[in-house]
Amino acid sequence: MESATSILFEIGKYTVKPIKRQVSYFFHLNTIFNDLRKTKEELVSIQAIVQERVERARMNTEVIEIIVQEWLTNVNQVVADVHTLENKIEENKKFSNYRFPKWIGRYKLSKEATQTTTTIRKLHLEGNFTQVAHRAPTPGIEIFMSSDFEMFESRKMTFQRIMEALCDNNSYSIGVCGMGGVGKTTLVKEVHKKAKESNLFNDIVTTTVSFTPDIIRIQGEIADQLNLKLDEESSSARANRICLRIRSVEKILIILDDVWRDVELEVIGIPFHDNHKGCKILLTTRNVHVCNLMDCGRKIPLNFLSDKESLALIKKIACIIEHYPPLNDVVMKVVKECKGLPIAIVTVGKALARKPLNDWKVALKQLEESRLMDIEGVDDEKNVYVCLKWSYDRLKRKTKFCFLLCSLFPEDYDISIEELARYVMGLDEFGTITCLEEARNEVRVIINNLKDSYLLLESNRATHVKMHDMVRDVALWIVSKGENEFMLRVCTRLEKNENFDSMTAISLMTSNPEHLPNKMACPRLKILLLGRNELDFSEVSDTLFAEVNVLKVLSLRLKVLSSQSLNLFSNLRSLYLAGCNFTNIYSLGKLKRLEVLSFYHCRMDALPNELGELKNLRLLDLMRCDQQNPIQPGLLQRLSLLEELYIVKDSFKDWDDEERQAKRCNVKLSELSSLSRLIVLSLHLSLTRVPEGFVFPNLQRYDISINSFYGYHIFTGHQIPEYPYSRILRIINLDASSPNAFKLLFRSVEYLLIDSCGMEYLIDIAGGNHAVMFSNLVKLSLQNLSCLRTICQGPTHQLTFSNLTVLDLNYFRLLTELLSPVVAQSLGKLENLKLSNCDALKQIISKEDRTLLHTQNQHICLPKLRILEIVGCNQLEYIFPMTVARGFPQLETLRMSKLTQLKQVIGHEDEGEVVDGNDVILSKLRWLILEDLPKFGTLYRGTCSSMWPSLEVLKVVNCPEMKSSFAADLEANMQALGKKLKVLHVEGRLCDIALLLLTQGLLNLEDLGINNCEELEEMFKPAGFLSQGNYQDELLLSRLTVSRCKRLRKLFTLTIAQSLQKLRFLNIDRCDELEHLITQDDQILPEAHLQHTFFPQLVEVSVNECNKMTCLFPVTIADGLLRLRRVEIKGASQFVEVFAQKEEREGQIRKDVLLPKLKYLTFTRLPRLVNLCPRNYHFTLPSLYRLDLDVLTCPDITDRFTSALEDVVHVNGESSR
Repeated sequence: MESATSILFEIGKYTVKPIKRQVSYFFHLNTIFNDLRKTKEELVSIQAIVQERVERARMNTEVIEIIVQEWLTNVNQVVADVHTLENKIEENKKFSNYRFPKWIGRYKLSKEATQTTTTIRKLHLEGNFTQVAHRAPTPGIEIFMSSDFEMFESRKMTFQRIMEALCDNNSYSIGVCGMGGVGKTTLVKEVHKKAKESNLFNDIVTTTVSFTPDIIRIQGEIADQLNLKLDEESSSARANRICLRIRSVEKILIILDDVWRDVELEVIGIPFHDNHKGCKILLTTRNVHVCNLMDCGRKIPLNFLSDKESLALIKKIACIIEHYPPLNDVVMKVVKECKGLPIAIVTVGKALARKPLNDWKVALKQLEESRLMDIEGVDDEKNVYVCLKWSYDRLKRKTKFCFLLCSLFPEDYDISIEELARYVMGLDEFGTITCLEEARNEVRVIINNLKDSYLLLESNRATHVKMHDMVRDVALWIVSKGENEFMLRVCTRLEKNENFDSMTAISLMTSNPEHLPNKMACPRLKILLLGRNELDFSEVSDTLFAEVNVLKVLSLRLKVLSSQSLNLFSNLRSLYLAGCNFTNIYSLGKLKRLEVLSFYHCRMDALPNELGELKNLRLLDLMRCDQQNPIQPGLLQRLSLLEELYIVKDSFKDWDDEERQAKRCNVKLSELSSLSRLIVLSLHLSLTRVPEGFVFPNLQRYDISINSFYGYHIFTGHQIPEYPYSRILRIINLDASSPNAFKLLFRSVEYLLIDSCGMEYLIDIAGGNHAVMFSNLVKLSLQNLSCLRTICQGPTHQLTFSNLTVLDLNYFRLLTELLSPVVAQSLGKLENLKLSNCDALKQIISKEDRTLLHTQNQHICLPKLRILEIVGCNQLEYIFPMTVARGFPQLETLRMSKLTQLKQVIGHEDEGEVVDGNDVILSKLRWLILEDLPKFGTLYRGTCSSMWPSLEVLKVVNCPEMKSSFAADLEANMQALGKKLKVLHVEGRLCDIALLLLTQGLLNLEDLGINNCEELEEMFKPAGFLSQGNYQDELLLSRLTVSRCKRLRKLFTLTIAQSLQKLRFLNIDRCDELEHLITQDDQILPEAHLQHTFFPQLVEVSVNECNKMTCLFPVTIADGLLRLRRVEIKGASQFVEVFAQKEEREGQIRKDVLLPKLKYLTFTRLPRLVNLCPRNYHFTLPSLYRLDLDVLTCPDITDRFTSALEDVVHVNGESSR
């Protein structure tokens, strides 16, 4: 009973409350409704507060939180619901007199009001937001893209390179470098846009670094774009926060614009390389050296616009739409003045936008006179001059000075670095100079820095530089104001009533003499450059230099100068004369302060004896100087401070013989040895012997040539310099003892040529301690040394070739061994080894001490050897021992030719030598040429085989003893050869493998030669030779030679012939069974395809002793042979027609054929030859120059060759004899 009661009690607890709530809906409507109104009003108040916060956030460009937006939407909806409910309650009151509707309606309304109140209270609680919005991420940079940007072709290539680098997983840092104003920032903005569109990165941020990086600002810009709030005050703490944020992004690109120096990324907070491999850096800079400092894996230069691109840009900027020729002509000239520099084009274009023709003409004149700032409309603060001056202002003092000096040279001028250095020496702006070489080296460093900064440009000559015309204009603008720290004021053109009082530099290198004044009053002038472009001489007035008392540097070109003029230059330190003509220069001795004197390519009677009075002279340049009389004895040795001497001209060849007893008439060589300060010497002499006193222990640079006619560039491989930049020694036709006089120079020489000297050894270091010889040698060329027996006489441990890159030996009769193993070990930098016509040479590396090296586990390796060529050395049985087999990782060219005893390239094994049988991989070998090797068997001795994955050229000719192992090597390389081979010449047993290669397809093959393949019947099979049977493929084959293939019946099918669109040379020799060059194949109907163009590039055709051949080509393809230049047919007994017709038709209309390039025709030993072309064909040969027709051996020829008045040859085909 108690349990039942307790159960009923519990049931009551859970049922009374719901019943009570339901009953209240009938009796408490007003209370419920008042409660609803109250809670709604509270919610509306909260909504107003939140809405105000939202509006403030939107005004601050913040992004409203989604939860806030949803809350506001829900509030608006519930307020609307309350309003609707209020209307329903009012309606309910109207029907309160009706009993049943009243109670039912009250119940429903009370219940709905209660539920709405609950919802409102919930929204009330949710509306307590701590923040309603967050900062919006910085908008993408594409929003601010310049409207001036055009994706020109020159920009497209650079753009593609940048995008490729960004996609490269191994490229972490990319540098875009170029001159200020060339468009780096604009291009990188486009890269930003493209990278974002392509989703290459999860995040992309951009910041400008500038010359003086503001770390706090840079960190703030990066944080803003990453939506990162930085509360930390110290830069290091901010850097840590940024680093964590960046590392949280899988792939991120950081663009650093306008970088001037090495930026410490970790100070900013940018992780790099191993710290975050998903982070890439793209930077822009005006200095390529910054790319090196920033460890940029890719350095991408941005160059100038072409004339066409420049014209398109300026027309867009200046709003030029209509085609008006007079205006277009001036615009084009204006564009040329801007020299492709975008900022210059934009500056001028904006200034002249919508301006009439006259304004353009005025602007052109101002640009031609380097006065861009005078153009009306040019912004004084934003223009090309200000942009480039920004680069100038950040240079070091000496660099600024050299930069301004470069502006003295004319537009588009090739500026000689040597000439510039001599001007610097004379102006004495570098302070105390210990020696001229130090000043020159400093100038070279400065020039390189200016090139890195793109303020100077590369020239076609390594010893010269160029200055962009707009950069030159900026430099002239800087000096025109006279505000530079050097107080330089420059004049580069003569104006009427020109005042020279303030001028410190005058350059009139392009002024004609009639424009020069009679007298120049220049009290402050320090440097004067006069010259002209014309090649005739002009005379300089003696009064011109009357008032130039402080002049330090004078340069004259192509002038006639009198002795009186030189009296005026008492302070002159550098005198540079080029191509001048002198009657006498005896007053030269009065230039007591002169340190640099150059007579480059000048003409004079003789060097005056007064030259010896120049006690301060450090440099004397007689390069290519024409002197009628010899140098007086004792003159040179009086120049005790002389550091540099240049004498290169045949007119100085008669140097006095030291042992001649007669009266001396010329300078002695020993005088040069007495110049203790001499460190640079350029000397070309004609002598039969060199005296023992010819010693120069202190030379740092030299070019000494004895009886040499070898050009500098031919010998060194470099461009011809005006002055030696290395240490060069060329010795030709001297007696056996003379080369010993140069022993001291052998320690330092870099390029050494010895030709036709009677020496037995190159160097004798026996019997005493000597310095190491040839350690600096870069190239050694020994030619025609018929008496030479050994390179080194004495112990070879004092001989090293540690820097040698080229070793070239030719024509030796007695040399049997070239290198000892110890010396061979020093050839770590050797790249090129060429030996030819060394008849007695048996070993390149002698056997001596090789066994000792093996026992000491030392190996000979040539790790950088790229080219190995051995020709005409008839005693060599092998080239290197087996221990060197794997010592050629960089070998690209291997050529063995005319070696009668050669059996293997790598073939000798020393006692105790153990060689593994693993394959040798020559991974970089591109050329393999083996020709005229009667005993050659294989490349490597034993079971060792070789792989050539990069081979492009393979020639194996006249090697009758070739072993099967080489054929196996060839077969093993089949797959690689099929992809890369461009040249293939083989014969005999190797032809089968070559033909197998052809069936697999050689679409890159350009040159094919098949010789002495007796089993060959069909040359090309379309199914294999054409990739995937695609008849439209154009093969690259341009030269085909087929010789002594006695069973060959088919050369080209129609399919193959049609695909040989690039064939230029065709040579067929002694193929007895060959009847036609082109034969029908089963896959193509001849009627359909003979109408196509065949051999459109064919230049020469030669057929010799093919006795079954009846014709050369079908006449239907003759129209397409527009480049055919030579046809030669010899010794074909069945040959009837050159161009044949398959069958003759009655009433056929005459057809004209033009062969516009055909110049040579040769027919001999063709007893059945009837026609060049068939009946009813008329061939016109406008270029025919030579017709060799042997009528005795071609008796049946019936064609008529006639020549018209214009020397055009016509050939009419005949049908019978």
